[in-house]
Amino acid sequence: MTDRRTFIRAGGLLAGGMAVATAAVAAESARAAGPSAVVPLLTWHAALANRRYEPAVVAVLGSSTSEGVGVTRHGRGYPEVLAENLRAAFPVAGAPGGGNYVAAWGVPRNWPVVLTGGGTKVKTAGWALKTWVMDGAGQSAAYSFTGTSAQVWFAAMPGGGSFTVEIDGTVVAPEVSTAAAKTDRDARWTSGPLSRGEHTIVVRHRAGGCALHGFATFDGDEERGIQVYNGGQGGRTSGDFAENVQGWAPRLRSIRPHLVILQLGVNDWRIDVPAAVMKSNLQAIIETVRSAAGTGPSFVIYGSPRVVAGRPGQDFALFTRAWQEIAAEDTGGPGGGSGVAYFDLAACQLAPSIDNNHGLYCDDLLHTSDKGAAFTADALTGFIAP
Repeated sequence: MTDRRTFIRAGGLLAGGMAVATAAVAAESARAAGPSAVVPLLTWHAALANRRYEPAVVAVLGSSTSEGVGVTRHGRGYPEVLAENLRAAFPVAGAPGGGNYVAAWGVPRNWPVVLTGGGTKVKTAGWALKTWVMDGAGQSAAYSFTGTSAQVWFAAMPGGGSFTVEIDGTVVAPEVSTAAAKTDRDARWTSGPLSRGEHTIVVRHRAGGCALHGFATFDGDEERGIQVYNGGQGGRTSGDFAENVQGWAPRLRSIRPHLVILQLGVNDWRIDVPAAVMKSNLQAIIETVRSAAGTGPSFVIYGSPRVVAGRPGQDFALFTRAWQEIAAEDTGGPGGGSGVAYFDLAACQLAPSIDNNHGLYCDDLLHTSDKGAAFTADALTGFIAP
């Protein structure tokens, strides 16, 4: 009997669960005799096996579903629930795992970073293409977390300024410079060890311009366990990430992912970007990650069911097929086989435009509810497990 998870990875289903025969699926079948064709997640599985000694790292690049639009509060989006699931299924003693990354700004009604004093939100740089520029007195960003250490992620550049860092009301860094001879979008300040428990970190503007990306926090998982870095931003397309590589890719040097989840494409469909262009953009993103990460990561293409989003001119099936083809045609994985797995969420649930009786989507039939995000995370957990 064919393993269902393997079948979905091979790209054998279109949205709605209808089996199709495409050239991409045929190509995948033709390679099935070689051992590399069935191990697109090998890098991730090997890192997971080594989690007791080094971090097994997941990075997410995506749009509103990844950012958490639709859920009732931060932490209930599928990337955060996925982290919770993985840590429960593959525990490491003494490393329960921290929040790992939260951008400086996000979904207005439930974002955990509190910004004060103005500043400017930038959507072309930083992990998730999010930066908050502080350039005036009284501007600050505060984030409360549970953990054992914290990092401030920012960009260093010519003409940069400086900021201070407080932890639990004490100034621990009176001046962190953001000035550099050339732009570095992988700059970070690290707290060092903190007592395990609840903490609040505050970054305050000191002088000049400061491009703050966000905060990375850890709870015993600095050097082991499972880390998840969420790079989702609502409204983003594959083109946004493909065209702003210099904004987000430098951060891969810090993240060093073993698995990259790409939840991109639905917004392309909504605004009638051709499916072929979306496919090319995702392939370019994959090659960028491979060249910058230094880990030979595995990839998961997140295939969405058809959501309600106006009246796009293209058949959604074209996008489903393009997602499948990326996985089937890739040759950058182990032994020259595919390093990309296709996760077909449509094979697990009905499209919300057909039936939302289980409440997996919000009333807009576009964004996942708390239940829908958890459903997605559970399905993903099973999909990427060894």
